[in-house]
Amino acid sequence: MSDIHGGRPLLDQAMALALLSWRVHVFEPARLLKRLGLYVVPTWGAALVPGVPGGGGRHLSERHLEPVLLPEEPTGYQEVREFDRLASLYEAVVRPFSEPIIDEVVELMRPLSPRARVLDPSVGPGGSALRLARLLPEGEVVAADLSRGMVETAWRAARKAGIPNMAFFQADVAQPPEAFEGYFDAIVCCLSFHHYPDGPAAARAFRKVLAPGGKAFVADPGPKWFVELARPLSVLADPGFVRHRTGEEFLRIFTEAGFSSVSWIEVLPGIGVTVASV
Repeated sequence: MSDIHGGRPLLDQAMALALLSWRVHVFEPARLLKRLGLYVVPTWGAALVPGVPGGGGRHLSERHLEPVLLPEEPTGYQEVREFDRLASLYEAVVRPFSEPIIDEVVELMRPLSPRARVLDPSVGPGGSALRLARLLPEGEVVAADLSRGMVETAWRAARKAGIPNMAFFQADVAQPPEAFEGYFDAIVCCLSFHHYPDGPAAARAFRKVLAPGGKAFVADPGPKWFVELARPLSVLADPGFVRHRTGEEFLRIFTEAGFSSVSWIEVLPGIGVTVASV
């Protein structure tokens, strides 16, 4: 929603309260049940194989110490300006909801090679990417986003935290820079796929930038009941919202994109992770 009007702050608050409430009343009880072995996790598609293979270590993070920005605004950038506006606030709004989801993704990535190269293709303000970078003492995280404001916010957060093994690029998820091709051991895309206007193009781009044996981990709403429940608020309050996709749709999109093995697992109530292997 690029037109803010007077109601935008109220919508931001409504989204923040809804996400926090879901964390407290749904995610936390489910996590307790998982620890007790009482939460049965549905899995579809190929047998799930956790872990991320070894990588080539640092390169882009040593070559690019400043954000690499697009020379001019791409066509349709007006749809992205809302994310520029929210860059400094987005982490506080989304983090309570995204934090337990990232916990689940990290568990699926283990064992994680310390030399792995990981791409966050929609980094936002950078909280999740910074966490991943700390897990890769000999590897790196490349943080990309189409929003210039998000890229610059994430870069400042990394510099403030003293995290050196990160590079930052302003890039369209479906049109990655040439330097990305075949470069990454893993992609972590958390709560962003529903913003992509062309999901199949994004999946094909993920396939293109992964090295042999690489994996994409895509966390997003997936169960049909949650897709229906979340749609009204998402349409009103989630800037850049396009559509949620069911687990079946994720399996089809990534299989058709050329991945050799695709699994989908409901890691928490309402949230699934697609694990697609090259």
